[in-house]
Amino acid sequence: MELARDRRPVQVASDASVATQTPASPTIVADDRVRDFVARSGGRLYVWTVDHRCCTGALTLLEAAVVPPATWRSRVDPIDAGGFELYFDGGVHGRPRRLVLELGRRGRKVRAFWNDCAFVF
Repeated sequence: MELARDRRPVQVASDASVATQTPASPTIVADDRVRDFVARSGGRLYVWTVDHRCCTGALTLLEAAVVPPATWRSRVDPIDAGGFELYFDGGVHGRPRRLVLELGRRGRKVRAFWNDCAFVF
């Protein structure tokens, strides 16, 4: 197990799947729980950025779901994420070098991390 910059554990051990695509595609890190959840939910995962603004400035976060959001207009090619198709739309931010996918505490939602961080910078 490694530690990300923010000291949060990142699972890259034998139970994690790392699928690397072309140089422009991110390294995808997803454990068996994520792969099983996505497979049971149709085999596709959508990840996109959401911009938030407030008095302290802008903040961009990642959202993930097994169905595309109502606002999904992107025409991105799927990425083989080692057992499921990943549709990633980073908007103006492009793609991260590393995309970590984790199943939430209750096992009903996938959480995505941009280069091991909860926000995009």
